[in-house]
Order: sequence, then structure tokens, then C-alpha cells
Amino acid sequence: MKHEVDHREPIQVLDLFAGCGGLTEGFHQFRPDGIDEPVFRSVGAVEWDPAAAATYAMNFGSPSGGKQAFDLPEVYRRDIVGWKPRWKPGEIDVVVGGPPCQGFSGLNRGKVGAERNQLWEEFIRIVVAVQPRVFVIENVDRFVRSPEFANLKARMGSGDLANYDLVAAPGAEESDSTTDRAKRYLLNAADYGALQARRRAIVIGVRTDGGNQPQRMAYPEPTHAKEALIPQVVLAGLDTRAERLAWLTVRDLFQKTATMPSGGTDLPDRPHTVALFEGEYLGQGPYTTSELHVTRNPEDLSRARYAAIPAGGNRKNLRGRYLCRFDDGRTLILQKHGQYRGGDGSLAVLGRYSKVVDGAVTMEQVKIGSHESAGDTSLGRTGRSRSEVFSVLIREGDAKRYATMEYLSTPSWDAHDAGSGDVMGRLREGAPSVTIRTEFFKPEKGRYLHPTEDRPITHFEAAILQGFPETFQWCGSKTEIAKQIGNAVPIPLGRKIAEAIHAYLRPSQ
Repeated sequence: MKHEVDHREPIQVLDLFAGCGGLTEGFHQFRPDGIDEPVFRSVGAVEWDPAAAATYAMNFGSPSGGKQAFDLPEVYRRDIVGWKPRWKPGEIDVVVGGPPCQGFSGLNRGKVGAERNQLWEEFIRIVVAVQPRVFVIENVDRFVRSPEFANLKARMGSGDLANYDLVAAPGAEESDSTTDRAKRYLLNAADYGALQARRRAIVIGVRTDGGNQPQRMAYPEPTHAKEALIPQVVLAGLDTRAERLAWLTVRDLFQKTATMPSGGTDLPDRPHTVALFEGEYLGQGPYTTSELHVTRNPEDLSRARYAAIPAGGNRKNLRGRYLCRFDDGRTLILQKHGQYRGGDGSLAVLGRYSKVVDGAVTMEQVKIGSHESAGDTSLGRTGRSRSEVFSVLIREGDAKRYATMEYLSTPSWDAHDAGSGDVMGRLREGAPSVTIRTEFFKPEKGRYLHPTEDRPITHFEAAILQGFPETFQWCGSKTEIAKQIGNAVPIPLGRKIAEAIHAYLRPSQ
């Protein structure tokens, strides 16, 4: 039977593994030309994490106060296993979701939680049950190299998915190898106007029966590129791609936060209950994005490390650098000249050093004339070995002073050039941010230091880098909200996916 559509009716969306609603926010923000209201209506959402479900409800469900253009979605706070959707085939236009990705992630070498990869089967079970015209799976980049994705492709057009096919990956060629074809499913959020160079696997499936025209469905065209494609180059036929703007950078965001008062190191105590369609949330919130300008309270050793890293730098800049503390409380950061470790791996403490200011080596020099292990006087709370902390005699010209020096790098960081160079890295002002993960507040996890200030980025900055509006409402503790921010799909990318789906489902609107 041909699928008849009233173009004035909203496009009905069901959100599985919904998180805090990043993908939903992108869909709701999309506006076709000449239309001032949302054209996508979220009818339901399933999310097992209580705080994330509460955040979703505060922004899109009944606790939001009915600010949406359509009837509000039903938010289910539960595990998706065993959940039975109440909608009949044909009542849902689009099913979206990001099944858990712990086992797919390259950061999960121990495969903790890998059994939850099988929850993508629950996503397919619900697709089969409600028969949407389009489904969207978003996941980490390794998903497209996983056995689960291979299984999904093999099932297309047969069995319970006999009436579905996957949309060809953008730019796919017949000559593509299996690996190259898989990579084409990876979309970089920066190419779609996000402040973040984050690659996500976006897999789109479409119904092939009922009068649908799956050949018309296409991935969104990028609007930005690392280097702008200017009209003259495109018009001259020197590049077959459409004109694109340069990637957005983080500069404007950090210029703004430089004028904002700090929110301290924790969120206000704000007990709150959120009634959900199934279940409830008892916790903290809501907090607007604007209230999330909070940061950590790092130990002295961490602060010294931050101060020792220059603009654009990372953990490698800590090699040979020490925090030097004098009896009167004054401190210096010093950079060792020449070899900083001996052939046996021990630190070569004696010798010349230069002072470091704002992460940069200066012309001012000192000399360490003698040293000994400082025993248990480590300046941090990290249980560092005694061999990394020293009592020293510093000579600066004719002056001599005793001080305690603690090495700012680690044996592991010194020994390995491989691995993530982003650890303890500063964001680059002239570029988008790196991927905002769930522990963005820990610089030891990635390039999450402020471009110039000696601190990690705040929850507010991370949420803006993901594209969330300042009025978005969040529920949970600092850690729970960070997890919600890091797990979300960047809003500009979600908005462009919505645009492509709208062009397919409402071609004349």
C-alpha cells in the first residue's frame, strides 16, 4: 500500500538509548525554510540511566512545562530489554538511537561491558515491531568495523529485515574495499558546523516497501571543511565538492568564558524529583547549561603540570620539567638542559635548568649543585615514588638556596612516544575541540586543558562544544551530567541528519 503523507503533520520520532536527548535536540532545532516551528515530534524515549532520563524529560517531556509545539513524549526510565512499544506499525516515522558502545570503543581494551553490545539487537527488535520508514543508528567509529555491524549489513533485505536496506555511505564507490566503505559511514561533526572534531558512525536504514523510494534518501552534505573551499575554486571546476566554510574554532567560546564568573568546584545542592512515564528520578537539579561553569579542585602537582604545558602542548612538554618549591612558599617551574634521565632510567637531576613561565622556556637559568632523595615529602597526594622528589641546592648567580623539587612527568610518559598525544593537552584556539568524552574534566584523559588558563575545561564549556543551548536543563551530579554531555551526539550533526531525513520524507515541504 502506498504511504500517503499529510505534509502538515509532524514527523513522529521514537528515541531509543536516548541519553539526555542530544539527538532529539538536534531534530527539534531543525527548521525547514519558511517554517518557524519544529517539524519532528518525539513521541517516546527509552533510557535506563535515571539522571539522563530526567534530563530528557525536563527538556522534552511533561516536566518541561509543555513548552514544545506538539504533545509531549513518553519518557521510559528502564532497561530496553523486554520493553514493548505501544505504537503500531506505521505510527512511527523514524527510530533513532545509540546502542551502548563500551565494547566497540578503542578505549575499552578490557572489553568491560562488551556484553551490552548485544543491545543493538534490541534496537533492531523495536525497528521490526514499529516498522519506521527510516532508522538511524549512531555509535563510536569502531562500530563500523565490528562483527555486529557486519551482521546488520548481512541481514538487510532478508528475514525480519526483508523490507529494509541501508542507505549507501556518503561518497561510496564500487571500487571501495570493505574497510574503505566502512569508513565512509563516519561523519565528522566539525564538517557540519560543530565546534568539535568528533567522528561518529551514522548508519541509516530505510523501508523499501509500501511506496517508499529508498533511492532518494541520502546522507547530509557537509557544510564545513578543515580548509574552506572558496567559490572561485569550485566554479573553476578545480574541486567537485560544494562550497564549504572553514571549520569553526573554540576561540569565541573561550573569549566568552574569560568574562564569566567561576561557578566554583561543585553544583548547588538542589534536590529534585522528576516523574517519568515509567519510573521516577530522585536526585539533583535541574541546572541550566549556564550554571555548569564549574571545574575541579586539582592537587598542587596537577596545577603545576597545567602551568608547565604551553599553548597547544601536551604531556610530552613535561619531560625534564620540575616543580621547585622554596621554604618561603615561592615556586618555580624548571626545565632540565640536556638528558633528563640517565642510561639506567633514573632522573639526572644535577645540571643546568631554565625557568619556565606560562609553559615557555625563558633565558633565566639556574644550576642544581647537589641533591638527595626527599623521602616522603612528595608535594602531591598521588603516592609517587621517593625517587621522583628531591631536596636540592639551587645556585642562581652567587645566591644559593635549598628547595624541594618534584618531577612533573612520569616514567611511563617519558618512555612512550606512542599512544595518545592528547593526554594533558591544551585545546587549540584556532581549531575545533577534540572529542568531548564523559571525563572531559580530567586532563589526564585527553586534550581537555583550557587553551591558555591553567585548568581543565568546565561542564559549561563542554556542553557548548557539544552544541547544547544555554537554556538546556540538566539533572544529576557533576559526574552524571558530565557523562550525559560526553555521550551526546553533537547538536549540529543531529540537526543536519534531521535535515536529510526531512528532505526524504517531506520532499515538497
